[in-house]
Amino acid sequence: MIQAILFDSDGVLVDTERLFFDATRTAFESAGVSLSDKQWARWYLGEGRGSREIAEMVGIPQPRIEAAIAERDKLFWARIDEGVPIMPGVEETIEGLAHYFRLAIVTGASRGHFDRVHASTGLRRFFQTVVTSEEYERAKPHPQAYLTAMERLGLNANEYLAVEDSPRGAAAAVAAGIRCVVIPTTLTDVVLCPAGCTFLDNMTHLLALLELPGTGRFSV
Repeated sequence: MIQAILFDSDGVLVDTERLFFDATRTAFESAGVSLSDKQWARWYLGEGRGSREIAEMVGIPQPRIEAAIAERDKLFWARIDEGVPIMPGVEETIEGLAHYFRLAIVTGASRGHFDRVHASTGLRRFFQTVVTSEEYERAKPHPQAYLTAMERLGLNANEYLAVEDSPRGAAAAVAAGIRCVVIPTTLTDVVLCPAGCTFLDNMTHLLALLELPGTGRFSV
């Protein structure tokens, strides 16, 4: 039976993946190149390529890459500081699940990124622990982020469920031996997700997936 649910943050709890992509695309356009949704979905969220590598792949000259990344970061954080959009259904779903499960966040973001994004969301109070990039060495799709969370919570692999939005995040969960739910966004290349994942349209459907009728408890 599931005892703990491990959530990615960007793209799952908050709609920051779209903001990050839009800021990247705008900065790259200022540098004279275009970047499509499909390219970003495959290279960044699917294959885990970094922004600088992608900048080079789409043709930004090497001397201009750092300036483009700096411009992207400026645009992104200006938008974040205006207010972070929470993904549909997240608040009510997380509040409901918190009565039955231990909840944790497993993110590829740094602690500084996470804290700034969630400064005003009000979601942090529902989670027992948060694993950020400073706490492991190998990024998703390597399983180390999830293995770190599992070690911290001390449960068996079959007692966890992961909730992700990206192929590399889902691959990390599966590689750690955890069952994974993927809630795709407009930037998710679902073809790249590992076999065996469960796909949901939005967060509220997680309750229906987990509910064990007649008991008030949840299972998978």
